[in-house]
Amino acid sequence: MRIFIVSPYPTVRAGLAALARAQPGWVVVGESAPEALRLTDADASLYAPGSDGADSTTRNSVDVLLADLEHSPDAEILDRWLAAVRPRAGLVLLGASDLVGPRGQLSAESLRRLGEYAREVEAHGLALGLVLRDADASEIITTVAAVGGGVMALDRRLGGSLFAGDRAQTIPTPASSLADEETLTAREREVLQLLAQGFPNKIIAQRLKISEHTAKFHVSSIMTKLGAASRTEAVTLAARRGLLIL
Repeated sequence: MRIFIVSPYPTVRAGLAALARAQPGWVVVGESAPEALRLTDADASLYAPGSDGADSTTRNSVDVLLADLEHSPDAEILDRWLAAVRPRAGLVLLGASDLVGPRGQLSAESLRRLGEYAREVEAHGLALGLVLRDADASEIITTVAAVGGGVMALDRRLGGSLFAGDRAQTIPTPASSLADEETLTAREREVLQLLAQGFPNKIIAQRLKISEHTAKFHVSSIMTKLGAASRTEAVTLAARRGLLIL
């Protein structure tokens, strides 16, 4: 399995690379700081000198992107990373401890962010793994292996919060939710306006200068927030609620 490592810290990248190389059949294709990622995997700066097999024959052969982060990123950042590295199996996020509250519970905002991650990664046809920063080596290895096999894998503490009996307390009900105008982001309102004009994701992406995957993600998010089962229903509901400029 071929691994690409992202972390803002060279020492962490070195540690994760050593851990990966210790696994039979695993190869570290390259590594990068988050800010160094580019929108094309032809950029040689993505591949650190000395990485295992980091040459032109391996740049399109990443199976899993393993990213160590201090804070959970925006979904559009994930889209840029996936477009740059182009993993074939999935993405594993190591860190994102800011998603979990003091008692190991997930807030409504954390649940929303996890949903964004899942939709963004799914839009690329990939599996998602998420491990908290204090996970031990075996948990990291298990998660990377699962994602490499196309299986979604979450830290057990996140899974426990997602399926706990008090889930209703952490997910906002329709009565306690913000108004639709407030839950739709500025970008989503732009996408909604183009959606109402009948444009497909490709044209929406071109108009807003974003990737087609990001456009698809925004459309999915709009449908979820409006409770729509289709693009047409989303436009109809938005029009009834005064969310469209006609």
